[in-house]
Amino acid sequence: MPTEIQSSHKAADSSVVETIQSLVVAFVLAMTFRSFVTEGFVIPTGSMAPTLLGEHVLWHSDQTGATFPIGWDGTRNRQRVYGDEIKDPMLGDDYKLQDVRRRELHARMGDRVLVLKSLYLVSEPDRFDVVVFKNPTDPTGDAANYIKRLIGLPSEKIWLADGDVFAGDASEPGMEGYSVQRKPEHVQRAVWQPVYDSDYFPVAPAELAPPFDGPQWRGEQWETDARRSYVCRTAEPTSLTWDNNLRRLSDWNSYNMLMPPPNYDPDDVSDVRISAAVVADDPAALGMTLRLKARRHVFEFIITSGQALVRMRPDFDDQLPWETSEAKKISLPGGGKVFNVEFWHVDQSLAIFIDGKRVAGHEYEWTPAQRLMYAADELFADENDIEAIGELTDNRKLPPAIEWSFQGSPVTLHRVRLDRDLYYKVDEYRGGRRRNSTQPGFEHLTSPIAHRLNPAYGTHPLRPAVLNSDQFFMLGDNSAASSDGRLWGNPHSLVATQIDPAPFVVNRKLLLGKAWVVYFPAPHPVKEGGPGVILDFGRLRFIR
Repeated sequence: MPTEIQSSHKAADSSVVETIQSLVVAFVLAMTFRSFVTEGFVIPTGSMAPTLLGEHVLWHSDQTGATFPIGWDGTRNRQRVYGDEIKDPMLGDDYKLQDVRRRELHARMGDRVLVLKSLYLVSEPDRFDVVVFKNPTDPTGDAANYIKRLIGLPSEKIWLADGDVFAGDASEPGMEGYSVQRKPEHVQRAVWQPVYDSDYFPVAPAELAPPFDGPQWRGEQWETDARRSYVCRTAEPTSLTWDNNLRRLSDWNSYNMLMPPPNYDPDDVSDVRISAAVVADDPAALGMTLRLKARRHVFEFIITSGQALVRMRPDFDDQLPWETSEAKKISLPGGGKVFNVEFWHVDQSLAIFIDGKRVAGHEYEWTPAQRLMYAADELFADENDIEAIGELTDNRKLPPAIEWSFQGSPVTLHRVRLDRDLYYKVDEYRGGRRRNSTQPGFEHLTSPIAHRLNPAYGTHPLRPAVLNSDQFFMLGDNSAASSDGRLWGNPHSLVATQIDPAPFVVNRKLLLGKAWVVYFPAPHPVKEGGPGVILDFGRLRFIR
């Protein structure tokens, strides 16, 4: 018996030791996995909204049924917010739903993301990756980890013009060698930001102020009022027109409505997607043309006679020929059946998609200087006139005009949508002294506009973002409210002395990894105003 008791004690001791060893091994493996494979991070702010959400309020509109996030800054939870009006983004920024006070709002935590930490050890980062890195201006403080979209690659020069990214070889002089950088299709689909959706029609338009004047799409012989689907009952030529007086196509972001960025001025945007689910009585006879006028050019997307094509030409000279893509054969479903169309004008390219498949497209190559000249509302400049091009960075642009024409068959449009692309804004660097006539590179400029701003990094022909072989340029998707590579200024002394003294850039050694998935979106509360507990499974998503 004593022997048996002693044996049991030894077995118990052995079991405890094995358990401790297993826990130690599990802990070591977990820490190794966390250190070298993947790690979770929480998004604290809205600089990447709406791609990734920081602490925010999720608002539901009783008018349209739309649910949308609004940025939140919990440090001022007892003060009236900068903005005090809730507006439904599906109605635009003219229609106020109600006034609010911050203490009446209930915030949700930011998205939690997983980051692949080992990926960049075996492969190079790609342009438009969403990347987590050590903040070069504060690598040890509360804002030590940043998450942004990678825009510029090593040994490049970057110029942001009219919202798009232009890159060239850093070794090429001056304004030479730039070309527009186009996002891969899977990234582009993920970053479209909704401007309008016919599914979200106000249920009580009489209660809106100012008085609701109907949907932004207008057209004779079209039934669009008080309905989510648009109906045309004739086969005669007719068209829908986007009314710019009712809704301006701009980079306004509803996420910022309660905390608008300082000195914010919306920019007109013409990188757009127009889409709808189409039902035609006679698809074989149906012809449709989406016409976009922007940047002093006409862009047309044509579907007719079983073919699809796109074309473009300047609108200031009707004698110039069209640049036309090859006509591609298409097959549409029978009468009364639905097919989905998308018309893309983005990153200096045109494309038609039918049921998610690209059926026609064309890319046009302008320099950033040409892009600014064509986008300006009045001022044209010589492409080599640096001073005039610098002035164009501040100039207002011509608003785009959109007309969608139909003929050959009665047609009904469901889920009519208009989305806009990311728009990287010109800004003023406020972290250092203002530019004056003695600053290097600006001595010869004389115009009042040229001297008014201290342009943000990468936004002026004389201040491109120039990267060496180990540097990257990072920007936030919510450009108007993002502290990013355009604005950082000088790095922290630790970074400057030990890694890289260059301002505005992220050195390769500061990269932590590629953001991979939102594994824990802002959860739902069990009761109104309570803490978030229930995982919002509908917002689980891969990060593009």
